[in-house]
Amino acid sequence: MCSICGYFSYQKVPTRIVTDMLQKTEHRGPDAHGLYADGEIWRSRELSDLESSEKARVCLGHSELSIVKGGEDVIQPFRSCDGTLSLVHNGEIYNSQELRGLLSKAHTIEDKDNGSEILLHLIEEIYDGDLLRTVQSVVKMLNGMYSFAVTDGDEVVIARDPAGIKPVYYVEEDGCVYFCSEKKGLYDVEGEIQGIPPGKILRANKEGISIHQGVRIERPQIDIMDFDEAVTLYKSVLTDTVESMLRGLSVDKVGMIFSGGVDSVLIAKLISDFGWNLRCYCVGKEGSEDVNNAEKVANDLGLDLRVIYLDERTVEAVLPEIIESIEMEGLLQVEVAVPMYLAAKAASEDGVKVVFNGQGADELFAGYWWYKDVVNEDGFLKLHDKLWEDIDLAYDDTLEREDKVTMAHSVELRVPYLDRNVVRCAMRISPRLKIKSGEDSTRKWVHRNVAARVGVPDYTAYRAKDMAQSGSGVHSLVKKVAERYFKGKDVEHVEIEDKGSNYRYLNEDYGTPEMRAYMHEIAEDTQCLER
Repeated sequence: MCSICGYFSYQKVPTRIVTDMLQKTEHRGPDAHGLYADGEIWRSRELSDLESSEKARVCLGHSELSIVKGGEDVIQPFRSCDGTLSLVHNGEIYNSQELRGLLSKAHTIEDKDNGSEILLHLIEEIYDGDLLRTVQSVVKMLNGMYSFAVTDGDEVVIARDPAGIKPVYYVEEDGCVYFCSEKKGLYDVEGEIQGIPPGKILRANKEGISIHQGVRIERPQIDIMDFDEAVTLYKSVLTDTVESMLRGLSVDKVGMIFSGGVDSVLIAKLISDFGWNLRCYCVGKEGSEDVNNAEKVANDLGLDLRVIYLDERTVEAVLPEIIESIEMEGLLQVEVAVPMYLAAKAASEDGVKVVFNGQGADELFAGYWWYKDVVNEDGFLKLHDKLWEDIDLAYDDTLEREDKVTMAHSVELRVPYLDRNVVRCAMRISPRLKIKSGEDSTRKWVHRNVAARVGVPDYTAYRAKDMAQSGSGVHSLVKKVAERYFKGKDVEHVEIEDKGSNYRYLNEDYGTPEMRAYMHEIAEDTQCLER
């Protein structure tokens, strides 16, 4: 939705540092821009209008992607009614109207549909002079995806949502703390770039910086043991969640990253049932499993589908762009990003500013093939623990990548399966209901039955699907490109980092040495992974 950035310094430093960060991340918010500097605020439709030779101790920057009602008429940073607090926010607060009802009548709100403005007034309502304590109280009330920074002029407090859907990074240098939505905005700052962990809060003031607990993903007890109860409740919660994510949008159409698998088709069916103008995007080789399945189910459900076909030339050309966008070079990371990057690009070409995807369903309902091995070796309770581990790790190797790959095209991604209400519901369900008993041991059993109930055809609802990079044909195309590149050359051995559910269940390196080395060479050539 946006880019946020800024700094806190013991001494005044040039505000152009922040406008430079906004320039490097303008793709995240091309519609409007704003700057806060030691109590003064400037706003403009043109980023160049914010260029300044001013210096400040505290500076916040914001670039806006307008997708909510009224969003085109208000520009961040927002200032509280009494002028004490200022805020920049990236993301969406899905329960903002409920929170607006908690505010006293003393607040003057320019746009009652703007969750960012409501967030600031909620902070103002509770603020008692301790900004950290106030933010710690407020984040417990939020349902949404967010990273935001708020200042009272004496300190800056930065918070990140508990799932880690919206990233924010920081660097310490010579008594300053700099932060930005993407690493590339911090490359000119000396020091180690670190991410604020999901659910954590960073506080920067004259005493230094510190990391504090914000809000954790709720860990409910397993108390749904009946299959029909599980299906009925999950269907209701997921439907309400999709509706809440559509509510308040000013756009006239939305998109769906569409592989033809049960996860994406289920969300597409729900959006379509709400009467929205929906366009689905599928990326893959002509004749690939994903393309064939997507075309069949889209036709049967009457969904508008645009297919983006892959070949060696397309993949070779797009890999440098993807590595620069996601700020990662791991082979699996890059391959998985290819379909989403090209789908988001197509959506942007079509004027679509908001897309949905099916990320998270595999972690909630034991969709990956290796989860059956966990059950066979250690039992269902261990499976439940592993699912929680993978939900916690999703930000590190999945959510940050997907945020960047869509925002590279000024498109916001919404992730219904990782909404806090959906996660709470899914993790109340007994893990024994998630993998069907019997010889076939179908994974995501509750999830698949919900899909069937809302009208997803059985051939999709109950079909096992290959990994995205295989079903789309990306993996085989990258392999051909890499082997052609290294033909007759020595191949450098490249280690992969062992993190997240993408890697930690695999017993061997993913892909071939040529493929891993090819990703590394692209990263070196483009100099897009400076730190």
